[in-house]
Amino acid sequence: MNQKRKLGTILVDAKRVSSEQVDRALAEQERTGKPLGEVLIAQRALTEDDLIQVLSDQLGIAVLDPSAVRPERELALLLPRAVADRHNVLPIARENGHLVVAMADPLDLVALDDIRIATQSTVRPVIGRASEIERLRERTYSEVEGSRSVQDAVDRAAVEVSRRSSVDEDVDTEDAVKKAEDAPVVDLVNQVVGQALFDRATDIHFEPTETNMIVRYRVDGILYDSIVPPKALATGLLTRIKILADMDIAERRKPQDGRFTVRYKKKEVDVRVSTLPTLHGEKAVLRLLDKTAFSLDLTTLGFEPEMLATFRKAIHQPYGMILLSGPTGAGKSTTLYAALGELKSTALNITTVEDPIEYMVPRINQVQVNPKKDLTFVTALRYIMRQDPDVIMVGEIRDGETADMAVRSAMTGHIVLSTVHANDAPSTATRLVTMGVENFLAASALSLVVAQRLVRRVCPHCKTEVKADPDKLLALGLATSRVKPTRFYEGRGCQECRMRKYLGRVAIYEMLEVDSEVKLMIAESAPAHKLNEYATKKGMLTLRESGLRKVEHGITTVDEVLRVCLQEA
Repeated sequence: MNQKRKLGTILVDAKRVSSEQVDRALAEQERTGKPLGEVLIAQRALTEDDLIQVLSDQLGIAVLDPSAVRPERELALLLPRAVADRHNVLPIARENGHLVVAMADPLDLVALDDIRIATQSTVRPVIGRASEIERLRERTYSEVEGSRSVQDAVDRAAVEVSRRSSVDEDVDTEDAVKKAEDAPVVDLVNQVVGQALFDRATDIHFEPTETNMIVRYRVDGILYDSIVPPKALATGLLTRIKILADMDIAERRKPQDGRFTVRYKKKEVDVRVSTLPTLHGEKAVLRLLDKTAFSLDLTTLGFEPEMLATFRKAIHQPYGMILLSGPTGAGKSTTLYAALGELKSTALNITTVEDPIEYMVPRINQVQVNPKKDLTFVTALRYIMRQDPDVIMVGEIRDGETADMAVRSAMTGHIVLSTVHANDAPSTATRLVTMGVENFLAASALSLVVAQRLVRRVCPHCKTEVKADPDKLLALGLATSRVKPTRFYEGRGCQECRMRKYLGRVAIYEMLEVDSEVKLMIAESAPAHKLNEYATKKGMLTLRESGLRKVEHGITTVDEVLRVCLQEA
């Protein structure tokens, strides 16, 4: 019995389709060349899940669990990608001498023969959705090929550089440029940046040690080791990066900043470069800003529904100051840009002053701070006030003069959005006063204060319910919290999240509405803890409680909330 008829017979015997439906599908299959199962699904004779379950039951083979698939470099190298792509299959394990292969059509004898010949192994198929296998296959081979390309680039560059003079701190500029312009070094930098973008990294760290250089990627806020090039490559790598960023390659004893742009998968990515002299040589950090990945949508950031309503109400007022606080990398700029995206209108003049401009937004006037040209936050604000603005965004309030200017702007009929560094919303409300702004001015200007952090999302592909850890609940003070999660979820680690158990990040917020009582407390120099007592009695969710809401909804974990939130007194 040939494979086409065998599948039809199995489905008819299982009473999932009729003989007439199989005959119609076979006729269509002869005309199009598509697999019989795919034709039956397209003709709505059965669903893909029906097909998978019938074949699993009748043939006695397992159904693929995508979340349980682990990236296997050795197996991917064993089966050539061309074979895997041609038949849409993926080797996923070795068990009892057999090669376990995920297939959408385990009756495809040609595919089974090709896999057996290519791998010199007996094949045991498991059945899965064609789309899931395709997604897993693409990620596996892209990951393996990317890692192999980076390591190959390291090896080639190391061989080439070893032919040149030995490395020391006083190597001359001409020799450094030659090393940087060697094709293997150029290729290595390109491969490292490309792999970082593939891994969704936001930063790349080139860290020299006494014996080598460690390259690390920051993914979802956490640093992971990537490759360890030999010490001989350090000078060439750093010089190449400096050349790209238009920095002084001869200066290696003081910090420098620069930038360049790369294209990745038809997208433009801005790369900000910072170098710093350390004990064992220069360290470089590359910040990757994917200009096309940014979404100007407040609803996707992580606001609780009531918080989103409050935030929208504040930014749509005719005047007032909205302050955001949090550590570097907490997502403050993203929230500000999303607010501007909602406010953007042909009826409004929106102007920003930033250092640096992270994303370019159409129909918004963006000013880049340039201290060398005496264009500071303060001077920019003075000139912006002469430009008939409606909404002003100040990237960061760093000093008293900028704070005073921003407050006065908010009091003269403008919406002002900005950021400061503070631990929570109540201390943010008093931060302007500690920077030198008069109490009554700060109280009059402020309309909303928001503190935020970023927590990692549980990977949706390997998410599973787990038993709560009593010690962690105790650390969170959950017994006295107003938020009481009943179910907890964690990632098991899968191919999609690179075994990290998390995939992406979401913001948690603490929001203090500056009502008449809060204004009075600020004017009377009330300490931050008094503001906090009042606000929590009024229903303000703390950062920790906001995080617990995300735990309750299965979005993040208790560990993540503990990682980013201070212990509450």
